Amino acid sequence: MFRSLIVSCLLGAALAAWPSRAAAQITIGGCQLVFTDAGDSADKTRRELRGRPGNPVEIRCGEMLLIADEVDHLVIEDRLLTRGSVVFQQEGTRIAADRGEMNLKTRTGFFENANGTLQLTDRKIDKTLFGTQEPEAIFSANRIEKTGPRTYKLTSAVFSACVQPNRRWEITSSHLTFTVDKYAIMRGAVLKVKEVPILYLPFFYYPIQEDNRATGFLMPSYGSSSFRGFTLSNAFFWAINRSHDAMIYHDWFASSGQQFGADYRYVAGPNSRGDASVSTIREKEQVGVNGTVTSAARQSFAVRGNISQTLPGRIRFQARADYFTDVTAQQLYQVDLAAFSRRSRYFGADASGNWGRLRFFAQAERSDVFYGSSAASNRYKPRASLSISEAPIAGTKITLGASLDTINAERFDDVDRPETRTAVKRHDGQVTLRIPLAIGSALTFRGTVTARRTEWNTSRDPVTGKFVDTPLRRNLLEMRGQMTGPTFTRVFNTPGNGFSDRFKHVIEPSVTVTRTSAFDQFSQVVQFDHVDTILGGDTKVTYGIVNRLLARVQQGEGPRTAREIMNVEVSQTYYSNSLGASYDQNYQSSFGNLYYYQAPPSKLSPLRGTFNFTPTDAVGGRFTVEYDTQFRAVRNYSASVNTSGSAFDLTANWTKRQVIPGLQGYSNPLNADHFISVSSRARKPNGGASFGYSMTYDVLRERRLQQRIGAVYNAQCCGVSVDYAVTNLKHLGLQNDRKFSLSLTLAGVGSFSNLLGAFGNNEIER
Repeated sequence: MFRSLIVSCLLGAALAAWPSRAAAQITIGGCQLVFTDAGDSADKTRRELRGRPGNPVEIRCGEMLLIADEVDHLVIEDRLLTRGSVVFQQEGTRIAADRGEMNLKTRTGFFENANGTLQLTDRKIDKTLFGTQEPEAIFSANRIEKTGPRTYKLTSAVFSACVQPNRRWEITSSHLTFTVDKYAIMRGAVLKVKEVPILYLPFFYYPIQEDNRATGFLMPSYGSSSFRGFTLSNAFFWAINRSHDAMIYHDWFASSGQQFGADYRYVAGPNSRGDASVSTIREKEQVGVNGTVTSAARQSFAVRGNISQTLPGRIRFQARADYFTDVTAQQLYQVDLAAFSRRSRYFGADASGNWGRLRFFAQAERSDVFYGSSAASNRYKPRASLSISEAPIAGTKITLGASLDTINAERFDDVDRPETRTAVKRHDGQVTLRIPLAIGSALTFRGTVTARRTEWNTSRDPVTGKFVDTPLRRNLLEMRGQMTGPTFTRVFNTPGNGFSDRFKHVIEPSVTVTRTSAFDQFSQVVQFDHVDTILGGDTKVTYGIVNRLLARVQQGEGPRTAREIMNVEVSQTYYSNSLGASYDQNYQSSFGNLYYYQAPPSKLSPLRGTFNFTPTDAVGGRFTVEYDTQFRAVRNYSASVNTSGSAFDLTANWTKRQVIPGLQGYSNPLNADHFISVSSRARKPNGGASFGYSMTYDVLRERRLQQRIGAVYNAQCCGVSVDYAVTNLKHLGLQNDRKFSLSLTLAGVGSFSNLLGAFGNNEIER
């Protein structure tokens, strides 16, 4: 929009459509010249066109109209001189000036004492942002001059997108030069709001390309927090070409240090694109009031990025990085709570290809998880798989598929202790035969037979439990039968119900029996993932029942359709081998992280209940619970609810992990947690104002992890937004980090933050 404002007000369209030498004549050239009197000077080199009160001279060329009281055509110099109530109109732009001059040979010229209004852009704009105001701007300048084919210069210029009798904001500049669709350079620019100067830039480079991508410095941003102190951020954007760009930035933190970084993005095709970010934070030494060092100087690095690339041969390559060297720095310099609380880092790349039924996949990755000051790490370098998708045999419904997986992996229980390293190479192949069977529409049966062979080059010593270079081999036959039904249904007709004229209740029980052949060396297996946790000699029976409620509702203008508005599911698993409860990944409370805990052996899994409620697309909720039948106590709760509408959005989540004395993994109070998070936003249905609130609360420790309040108000041509956030840093030995920011939004220009940044206390808790 800013580009359109400058270009239009400088008569780019007018000068491009100005009549040629022939068009400057009175009678030809495709331009209509309407005037009252014409006169010639004695040397016949000057033709004078005169108007009369109420009937000025008019020069019309297509959509362009130029009006003036007097127009002189200097024949030899081929110039037009306009005087007295000069008015220019073209395509939503209207300019008035005292006088102007135009050289028809070079297509250069100027207007003096000019002012006017113009349409900011032809693009569709959400008018509700500024009180349904039309996207127009007002401007004035002592002199508007065209100095080249696409270059312009303004002197003592004033711009504003606030077309009101009393402008709420404006930008003034002593000198402004720009090249159409490239860039603008302003000198001595001052931004005023309600006639109060709030921002001065001695030199300002602004890109005005059609795609808003041009090389140059970006607008600096300001901020503050309790930990970092006053913050100044600067960035340089490099538009390499239409498909590649990069940005180099620097953040200065008055209290903690500074940050350097670079971003790169590219788009090579519809399914080929990527981005990468590299940054380093250099923190300075922190000294307390008594002169002692409270925190030593340090430097940390972070690398983040995503790549998705299509390669020849129907191969797809993907890579992702979210890696940092210091978890404390990761938490201190993040604003979003999800990023702030992240304790894992990742490097990974994979390639995959599909050729008919054949699929190949290869991956190399590193995944680290921090536990206090130490980090555990799993690394695959690499892992690969080759599979043949299931297909019917001889035209029957029986399908056959196969796969072969191999890994070269290593694990560190603590990356700082090399002696905790475990390495293994594993090959795992399987063939699966699937047999479906239906008995009417109320009862279905699926049978599966899987033959699996797994080989490891490393194993555990059966006596000492230490890792030894002794190969291990496992042959398993797994037979599974799944029965769903019989299904019971009942339909309720409710013609007078405003929500639905028909409800349907469905009761669907299910039973799955899985039998795995014997394998007596399970304790010698090096456990990395789910392949290694398959027990031998185990019969597992999973049983459950699902209640579904469907309603025939009206959605939009179409006919009524059936919608599942509620379902309730209860399930549990029985194991003939009590170790099955410790390794069943279908239950979150049973199979935790192997570094933290495992559930104790048991013949029964927790009793799991799930409730889902989705009456409309705008309202939904979910509740889950896992109940330990042996200890007769609930292990985990979780609940969520969300609603959205034209005036209000709400998302709330609740999770709780209990303390159960005597239950392994749950008896330690340090492993318990209890969190509530809420995010909401209320807004005017027609736009213009909104209020948001979000909070994450640690109920168990009675502390808020983060709380944010934000409000936005836009009216006519300007608006204001306020954001206040408090983040708990006490676990890092610091007091709460408080941030307050205030920014203004100006139609046609954008948003900027206040120079004073935020307010906060910079003291460090000792």
